[in-house]
Amino acid sequence: MTRTALVDRSDRPTLDGFEPFAPEYLRNPFPVWARALHECPVFYHPELDFWVLTRWADIAAATADWQTFSNRATDFVPAPERFVEKVGRNFFGDNSLLASDPPQHTASRAAANRSFTRKRVAEAESFVRATAAALIDDFYSEGRCELMRRYAYQISQRTIVHMLGLPESDMPLFTQWAQDHFALMAPRSAVDSEQAGNSAHRMPDEERVERWSRVVDAVDYFHDVIEDRRSSPREDMISDMVQATGEDGQPALTDERIIVHAQEMISAGNDTTANLIGVTTMFLTADRSQLDRVQRDPALTGKAVEEALRRHGSARGMFRWTTRDVTVSGVTIPANSNVYLAFQASGIDGEHFTDPLRYDIDRPNADEHLAFGRGRHFCLGAPLARLEANVAVRSLIERLPALRLTPGRTLDYVPVITGAILQRLDVEWD
Repeated sequence: MTRTALVDRSDRPTLDGFEPFAPEYLRNPFPVWARALHECPVFYHPELDFWVLTRWADIAAATADWQTFSNRATDFVPAPERFVEKVGRNFFGDNSLLASDPPQHTASRAAANRSFTRKRVAEAESFVRATAAALIDDFYSEGRCELMRRYAYQISQRTIVHMLGLPESDMPLFTQWAQDHFALMAPRSAVDSEQAGNSAHRMPDEERVERWSRVVDAVDYFHDVIEDRRSSPREDMISDMVQATGEDGQPALTDERIIVHAQEMISAGNDTTANLIGVTTMFLTADRSQLDRVQRDPALTGKAVEEALRRHGSARGMFRWTTRDVTVSGVTIPANSNVYLAFQASGIDGEHFTDPLRYDIDRPNADEHLAFGRGRHFCLGAPLARLEANVAVRSLIERLPALRLTPGRTLDYVPVITGAILQRLDVEWD
């Protein structure tokens, strides 16, 4: 990475009390976001060297302007030299769908879109419904359970693996590979690791070798799957990507891109959807009057899910990389800066949502949330995530009408800056 001179940052607006890994913030970031929206809607976080956007309008504009706010905002821990011949020097960066811009992103998205047609998503409903029913059968008689591991994650993991056409028996492998993928990611920096202290380059050698050795295992695994789909296509996502062609009739995606896209889908389709199920359940059980209405009227389940996305989306925020100086809400952000789009903050922006801290299934514009992003990088799996959450929540409240959160339990979240990942959600019923 090119070394650049450090600059004077003393005149940049900052927000006192913004500590994105503090337990109190992770449990409830919304007081901090409410203060930011009122006092300092665009600010700089010197400890981690990134800017933060909080207003709905600013974030919506940034997501639509990939030429200025590039998605190439991610660095990856470099592969140890022993693995370079197998995976190259920038395996994830060269092949990512989530961290790329056109034209690479255009080709990858077009190929992946084949898997998320309305017909394909609708066909998944019976699988999700049967999975939810079987899981509830398993814990129904106990009167209590930890909902995330025994229900929400089971639905999200099994569904995305089913859509990819992979064996459910290999689920532990996919979970580990997703964890390795996230662990190897870090925000991009304008200066080299020695100056910035970039966490991507501080991983202990032993851990780096261990994680990259599993990446190599994943590459070998998916190469075999791709070869199988090439000779015997099926009705699944990997077959769709293998068969996709460009305007010249040649394959649209390399094997390496298909491998990274499959891992990205497993990762994205795991935590975010599971936590949407958990958060929707959390809000509904906290307000019995709204829960009663949803139980009486199945059509309101979709509104309950959308309002949960607006009020407490599974993505806390995502990073972008500025390609030029840009002024946002009167604040100039320099070129080559990391910018954090605080999606959760945008959901409680009082300039866009009335009484924003209230969870209200009747909110007329709840679906204007930015929880799935916008523009070219609008979440590919949004239709599937909505389907899973609707079916999972509906199945729960129909089978367990007296469902409630277990009193006295603290809601703790995994200390990551991009996702709102509940560690556990204890519930009980009569």
